[in-house]
Amino acid sequence: MIKIMETGKFFFWAAMIVAALALSVSFTVQAAELGRDDWSVQIDGALRVSYNEEDCGSTCRDLWHNAESDTVSNEGSNTYLAGDISQVGISGFRRLDSGIRAFFMTEWRIDTPEGENGEILSNFEQYLGLDGPFGLLRVGVIETPYMQTGKMIDPFTSDALSTRFFVDIQSALHHSNGKGRGRATNTIRYDAPISSSGFGVQAFYSVDNSKDDDNSYGAGLTYTSQGAKLFAQYYDNGESGDDEAYKFGGSMGSERFMIFFQYEYDNGLISLAENLSSLGSEDVDTAEGDNTYEHNHTTGADVWYVGASYSTGRIRIIYEYGERKNSSKGLVDKDGHTAWILGISLPLDKDFYLYAGYLEKDYNDDARDKDTRFTVGATLIF
Repeated sequence: MIKIMETGKFFFWAAMIVAALALSVSFTVQAAELGRDDWSVQIDGALRVSYNEEDCGSTCRDLWHNAESDTVSNEGSNTYLAGDISQVGISGFRRLDSGIRAFFMTEWRIDTPEGENGEILSNFEQYLGLDGPFGLLRVGVIETPYMQTGKMIDPFTSDALSTRFFVDIQSALHHSNGKGRGRATNTIRYDAPISSSGFGVQAFYSVDNSKDDDNSYGAGLTYTSQGAKLFAQYYDNGESGDDEAYKFGGSMGSERFMIFFQYEYDNGLISLAENLSSLGSEDVDTAEGDNTYEHNHTTGADVWYVGASYSTGRIRIIYEYGERKNSSKGLVDKDGHTAWILGISLPLDKDFYLYAGYLEKDYNDDARDKDTRFTVGATLIF
């Protein structure tokens, strides 16, 4: 009887999501545009909502949800409606007398906290830049090329079915803000113009505000053609010890059928970002949110995944499988896992789509049971 009630609750919420949000497709969704003198400014973003049912061996965790929440409604709950992976941004540009374009971007994650101390807005990217024949130059809080290329190939990149969150088959270098994170703070990033053959070069440098002044940096190469997107990236956090990561990957195919893949090699930085390092608190000199552990020697937590998508009519079917390997010299011997995702998406127009899927995460530690989640959701882009 309880199982029947839980199933009925799921389909009730699923129906509510589909019915309420599907009504919005009758409207034309456009970014709001403002103008002042020679400036062009627009407001855009994405609104996301999902209903999730989880079954975890211990505490279900991902970037957006923790079942040990301090809010009354979520405490100990593995069934929940989430709307806190939405975002809103303001961007603008102005063409200077020299012909170079000046631009800015500020973007926030939108949360709907239930506790008294929750934040409604938290920072994503915020930067100033110049765009000209020399390429693209930005300064501020910026997505690293490492993070950007990972998001580029994930069909559910910012939704509840993303490889970056619950299943964790893209490393933690693909989210969060700070030194040694996906969005690097105090950063200068340069993107060279794309060549006629489709090659691009990216580089960034981040200033460390802590007293040891260990600046981080990275660089990468991308290739884009009609049927392929390929990349190779490097990330060095600049601290003493092992704190580097390398990766390569890409996607190939067409709108009807596509394969995609990514392999991340961990020379310490992934182990640090995933909290696998055996370092104690005496080894860290950090500001909140930064990844500035020194003298790390935990490595080997390589992360990889492969996937494919097939479109038939308006429905797109997606399968992804990946692994995070056990680290070497980590806190525990078997800290890796394998995981997979099976999902479908249904676009109702170019700015609005529905999706549903099943995720499973199986730990290498035999003492831990697998984690599973069933998700149905919707995303509206504006």
